[in-house]
Amino acid sequence: MHLKRILSAVALLPAFLLLVQFGTPFHFFLLVTLAILVGLYEFYGMAKAGGWHPLTPLGMGSGLALSCMEFFGTPAPWLISALAGVVVLLLISLLVGGTEPKEVASRGAITLLGLIYVVGLLSFPALLRAMVLGRIYIFYLVFVTWAGDTGAFYVGSTMGKRLLCPSISPRKTLEGSVGGLICSVLASGLAKLWFWEELGTVECLALGLGLGVLGQAGDLCESMLKRSFGVKDTGALIPGHGGILDRVDSLLFTGPVLYVAALAGWV
Repeated sequence: MHLKRILSAVALLPAFLLLVQFGTPFHFFLLVTLAILVGLYEFYGMAKAGGWHPLTPLGMGSGLALSCMEFFGTPAPWLISALAGVVVLLLISLLVGGTEPKEVASRGAITLLGLIYVVGLLSFPALLRAMVLGRIYIFYLVFVTWAGDTGAFYVGSTMGKRLLCPSISPRKTLEGSVGGLICSVLASGLAKLWFWEELGTVECLALGLGLGVLGQAGDLCESMLKRSFGVKDTGALIPGHGGILDRVDSLLFTGPVLYVAALAGWV
């Protein structure tokens, strides 16, 4: 399993870095949109495995539309109107589809949860890339988040003894969590020395720790969803990692935080 994780990273990471460095924000948006569609498909697949019945085609179509509107700078009132339109279309689809009345709420709720969880959270890296310091933001986000993931995985695998949340994830340990946080903070400091010299020392420490904590929260929340649906992985697209959502679960929580920090001018 460890070898598969390493080989997958060696194969995919250079292509990702090249796209960020030499591609335009639109190219990165296309990559994020592809990840959103695959992530939605995985989420709805997990829901079906858990006995739910989401409206997968409607959810994926709505997700694509909402992602495009958000990236191309659609004003907030129009985004809210579009989301309201999705709800109306969803309910009408359930009405004309002859859905059992007792299933209407559950089918609608799980479809909307997929949109909020995948589209709502995974859209932020594309928004970050479109900013003036977009390349730096993406490199920093991925570097710190995945350093925390990697540190938690390997420290937990080799030194972990005390379980962190046994009811949610039987493998995550307190030692791994601490190791992941340390790696996130160290990665933040290395990023300041390496490619983001303008980042202040206080901001460097605060962001490193904050992204480390939220990255682990995102990982645990996805584990909670998988446990609820009764599945081990979200998919099998990436050898050694599982599905797209297994790979970006931490980014779902860290991306919005870095975006807000950048938008507010804190970094």
